[in-house]
Amino acid sequence: RMKTAKLPDGTNIVLRNVLYADFASHRVTLHCKYSDNTVIRASFSQIESLLCSYPYFFSPCKGVVVNFYEVVSQTGNTFTMSDGRIIPISRRKSKDVLEAYSSFRFDLLRKGGEQ
Repeated sequence: RMKTAKLPDGTNIVLRNVLYADFASHRVTLHCKYSDNTVIRASFSQIESLLCSYPYFFSPCKGVVVNFYEVVSQTGNTFTMSDGRIIPISRRKSKDVLEAYSSFRFDLLRKGGEQ
């Protein structure tokens, strides 16, 4: 439950605390649930490969990685996150994203709810 990961700058983060990560101006912002957002200077591909190595993180569009545990709803081509933010799902990635999200939700239900 309290899995942590070490970011490229050496900072440790609690993975389930991360709502989503986005990339702008050579900086990645990890939007967090229980603490201040973490901003680090790193390439998006570094953060994407780190976070997406866990089954509940996925990149629905360029420059964004979402935590499936924090998705409140999915409608058409968007995710609504627990903080109210709307994250778009790119048309190009749509099939893979929705497959991964459906698989995540199914596994969650099979295990008896939120872990």
